[in-house]
Amino acid sequence: MNNISQKLYKKLLAVPYAIVIPLVLWIIASSNLFGFSEKSRDLTLDFLTQSFPYDEVFQSYAEEMLFIDIDEKSLNEIGQWPWPRQTMANIFKEIDKKQPLVVGVDIIFSENDRYASKNLAEFFNIDETELNVLGIKDGDKDLADTMLEKPYVIAISAIDKNDQSQEKQAVISGKMVVINAADELLYQADKLLTPIKALENTTGFGFVNTIKEDGIIRKTPLILNINNQLYPSLNLDMIRVAQNASTHIVKKDDVGDKLLVKSGEMVAQLDLDGVFNLHHGNADRFPRASILDVMRGEIDLQDKIIIVGSSASGLGDFHASNIESEVAGPLFHLQVIDQVLGQRFINFHPVYDQIIYFLALLFAIALSMLVAQLPIYAILLLVPTAILPLYYLAKYAFLGFGMVVNMPVAAGIFFFSAIGTFVVRSFIQNIEKKKIQNSFLQYVPENIVKNINKASDVPSLGGQEINGTVFFADIRGFTSISETLKNDPNLFVNVISHIMGRVTEILIQHEATIDKYIGDAIMAFWNAPVTVEDHQLKSYKAAKAIKIAIPAINREIKAMLPKDKRKEITINLGMGISTGNFIVGNMGSEFRFNYSVMGDIVNVAARLESMTKEKKKPILAGAENITAETIKDFKKQGVSLTLLDRLAVRGKKEKIAVYEIK
Repeated sequence: MNNISQKLYKKLLAVPYAIVIPLVLWIIASSNLFGFSEKSRDLTLDFLTQSFPYDEVFQSYAEEMLFIDIDEKSLNEIGQWPWPRQTMANIFKEIDKKQPLVVGVDIIFSENDRYASKNLAEFFNIDETELNVLGIKDGDKDLADTMLEKPYVIAISAIDKNDQSQEKQAVISGKMVVINAADELLYQADKLLTPIKALENTTGFGFVNTIKEDGIIRKTPLILNINNQLYPSLNLDMIRVAQNASTHIVKKDDVGDKLLVKSGEMVAQLDLDGVFNLHHGNADRFPRASILDVMRGEIDLQDKIIIVGSSASGLGDFHASNIESEVAGPLFHLQVIDQVLGQRFINFHPVYDQIIYFLALLFAIALSMLVAQLPIYAILLLVPTAILPLYYLAKYAFLGFGMVVNMPVAAGIFFFSAIGTFVVRSFIQNIEKKKIQNSFLQYVPENIVKNINKASDVPSLGGQEINGTVFFADIRGFTSISETLKNDPNLFVNVISHIMGRVTEILIQHEATIDKYIGDAIMAFWNAPVTVEDHQLKSYKAAKAIKIAIPAINREIKAMLPKDKRKEITINLGMGISTGNFIVGNMGSEFRFNYSVMGDIVNVAARLESMTKEKKKPILAGAENITAETIKDFKKQGVSLTLLDRLAVRGKKEKIAVYEIK
């Protein structure tokens, strides 16, 4: 197999897990198995809103609005809340003089005025007319008269059916017309808390209930089904009243996945459950005025969209948006109105999610295929970079179409596909590495295999010159074995394999690296691919150990043979050893190579092995570094060297010192 084929083969091996991991993650995401989608959607909206606040990207109509604030200063001057209704009536009379477009009152007047002249007369046991002479009136009636036929929208609230009111409440209509059962999926409530009966004829009413998730208002209902009747939110009815429209018209869009609410000339787009998704901006963009300044006539209110409410900490009407931790409740109503005026609608839909998840799957597969091939530094650069297209897609979809791309889940498919692929890749590589190491154990000792990954011990590609020892061994009696077992090739192979196995075992025990098997011969070397201390001595000890093991090997072979052939086969080995400098490395071509040795020392070892026949010596060694001191030292360690002579080895002009090893 050439290099191109090998690379293709490796890539094909990487395909299964590079596809399976993204596929599994896609199935988990698309099935919403762990309920991630909703939370992920919220996180996406939070991130995009924080990155692109409404008023910094889109035209805001905030300058046409005003928050009239019942603030700390006004409470300190006028007194404890709730104020007398006559005081509220006087405030609204001042507002009426300035001719606002609409006034939303974020106050639920659900109880009668405790400061009414009737109540005070009973409390002080005096005639009510005396109080009227002093200017004390029926505050509820005064307030109702002030608001009558004026552009006021009063707050109402959906409540639990067990909540009981002690007052006689107003009976009101939501002024909503529904087309083609568009209301079937709306949020429902059991009971409606309305203002007192005296305020029943006010121009508009709207609920102030909202939705908090994790303590944050990201969306709010604009329509509720309360006891089988539909009612608008305070902000939605303010839009109707501002246009002097008589009703809200509710229907589904052409696709059938959104509600459209037409209030006068303005159309609001909602989810099928009647919920409006908020794209928050900075709340301080809305002008604010203290109610004290309004009472003094100091604020221009003409044609303004006004919300009356409180930012006083004691009244507790503060909530968090996804960009601000404390926002006065009335400002959420202005946010809704601002978005409707700007026709800015945020869209969530499961189908959008499925499209994004599928695109994420395709992208994750491509990413995983790269991760399966690239080095770690490239992966660390690639994975974060892969998130950028998702970010720009989410930004484009959000700003251009109001569509919220489910970024965390899609990014999770990318990220965990890459991580999972890398983990599996590492696991497979470790398995392959273990296989190679186990295979290499057949050639070199275990302690060498454990150190093989150390860069300092690994020879460079193409070879390097080292000082080492080369060993050749040849089976004597091979011809006899082949003749005797020619009719039983399996037995012949088993016998040769057993001999080679025993010899190999001894060599590896002495830290040799097996180079190759050549028919009835074996070649090994020491001091590569890792350093072997005392390699020359260890090679001599290995040869001596093999010589000692020959009788046992013969017995083992005979046990493998039929009885009639046991006397015909006796093996012996001739061994040649040479120590000196040689080249070790990857030998061959770019198409196939082996880790082997080359050099004059290799030839010397082979010639010495051949010379053992004529010299009738089982082990011959040649080396120029042997001195009297070396011989003395080796003898102490159990190896005796006897100089035969300086002999001419076939193929070499110079004579070399040849020693017999005993």
